[in-house]
Amino acid sequence: MTSYHPMRKAILLPVFALLAGAAIAQPCTPNPLYADSVFGVWPDTTENFMPGQLGVPYTQDLNLIVPLGAQDINPTFPAVNIDSVVFNGVTGLPNGLSVACASQTAAPCTYLPTVLGCGVISGTPTEAGLFELTLEVTGYFTLFGTAVPYPLTFTGYRIFILDPTGVADLGPVGLTGVKNVPNPFTARTSIEFNMQRPSDVKLRVFNLLGDEIFSQRTIGRIGVNRIAFESNALPEGVYLYKVECGNEMFTGRMMLSR
Repeated sequence: MTSYHPMRKAILLPVFALLAGAAIAQPCTPNPLYADSVFGVWPDTTENFMPGQLGVPYTQDLNLIVPLGAQDINPTFPAVNIDSVVFNGVTGLPNGLSVACASQTAAPCTYLPTVLGCGVISGTPTEAGLFELTLEVTGYFTLFGTAVPYPLTFTGYRIFILDPTGVADLGPVGLTGVKNVPNPFTARTSIEFNMQRPSDVKLRVFNLLGDEIFSQRTIGRIGVNRIAFESNALPEGVYLYKVECGNEMFTGRMMLSR
């Protein structure tokens, strides 16, 4: 499904499903950043969910606004209004994670058109790997004054749980497009790189004598990643940076100019 607001993303209904779980009272607070949007979900399946790490507490906030018309979800649907959207279930989450929703009616896990809602995925993952999610919801469309249910199933969301011991080996990371921007720089630069799948990432910076002056470890996500580097009190000159992801590595040069 396509939306037409700068903050709205494609594929709305998958996150509707993820915004539900056990009927826990207000497990989240909607982010007012999205309150001026007509409809949408954040994050979408392009941005996708943050990766996590085995045995480390995980939280992913979700926000959504259900559109008024069924064709905003799918242009092949009839031109009828949406009464509500109800979550039915999600399969594929790693063990240890669950989904909870802030329902907008007395019924559990129910979302109304034009009202900013939220949900959260949380827990401590106990298994590693790449988890493809299957989401099931029921959209209630208003037809001849009656709310008619329509079951829907969606895919496209995924969560990667990293095992730092290397047990979850999913093949090549696909590290490409490594560069630092700007280069030369005076105070701050960003080391940018692309990845085809999430993975543990280590960035190290060295002077030309081989001394390590900076090190940072993070979990990279699919697509473009950026890690900021501050020059602080370093003297101007040439420095080397190394990006390591699994068995893949890239070494680049950057110029600090005061």
